[in-house]
Amino acid sequence: MQETQVNWLPARAALHPTGLYLSLREIAPAELQDAFMQKTVARVPSRETIVHIAREDVGKGTAGCAPAGLIFHVACCGSTLISQLLKQHDGLVVYAEPLPVNEILLPPHEWPRLQLVSALKSLGAAFARHARRPYVLKFTSWNTLFCDILADAFPESPWILSVRDPVEVGVSLLSQPPGWVWQSAKPARQFSAFVDPEGESRSREVYVARLYGAFCLAASRLDAGNGRLVPYESLPAAVWEVVAPHFSLSIDSRERQRMAEAARANSKAPLGQASTSSSDVAAKQAAASSELRRAIDAFARPQLEVLERIHE
Repeated sequence: MQETQVNWLPARAALHPTGLYLSLREIAPAELQDAFMQKTVARVPSRETIVHIAREDVGKGTAGCAPAGLIFHVACCGSTLISQLLKQHDGLVVYAEPLPVNEILLPPHEWPRLQLVSALKSLGAAFARHARRPYVLKFTSWNTLFCDILADAFPESPWILSVRDPVEVGVSLLSQPPGWVWQSAKPARQFSAFVDPEGESRSREVYVARLYGAFCLAASRLDAGNGRLVPYESLPAAVWEVVAPHFSLSIDSRERQRMAEAARANSKAPLGQASTSSSDVAAKQAAASSELRRAIDAFARPQLEVLERIHE
């Protein structure tokens, strides 16, 4: 009798002086329907095993394990819609904002850059073993600050950067700031060194504008020939017209129809609590203060325009 292969999903990661530790959970790829991978890990009861990769072995034996595509984004810009629509592809597994990537990349970095790259390669190999088919990694927004490290780990993987008008992104980050942006009403120390190293931001508006600019600056250092910008206003059609072809994914008429239907729903709604999606562009533009607009014009929009020229 043939033994059934266990689906070990890498759910946590830890860098240690002795090597890389991975917490694996027995969760099938088909379960990954939540907007974010860690929601699935919390929702699905599963057994756990811990794997240790010795430091001298980290990164070894990872040939052929690279993702079919990498999704970077600038926060609050439609990236979750992209990843949720890609889940309608029958031959693909999508890992949305996996915590192990964050745990390897979180500054201050405990390992040298080359060893971080190796650790990400080993993590990618663990995802490849779990997926057993093409897979895509959709990253957390702050990961974009370190997109060059991720691109070095997976140099053959095509990437996209999901972008949106920085005014609308700024309004979102000010009204519902992620925990990694602010700590005790101040910019989070781990990231402020990469966003505003001189500490010149005198308001939240200026800081989020600098953050958007830092995202664009980081992405401008990547190989433009391997990447595409995906503007918010081009969604959802860009998923099947731009993203899928760029990731070498063929989309049949049935999958395209499923994507179009899924695009009508709120992509971040909890599983089983579907709600209809509606445009918030006008509301966000109306909510933007003059201070935010000035900060965007000074620190965010120039970097976005440079990035757009690179990708013309």
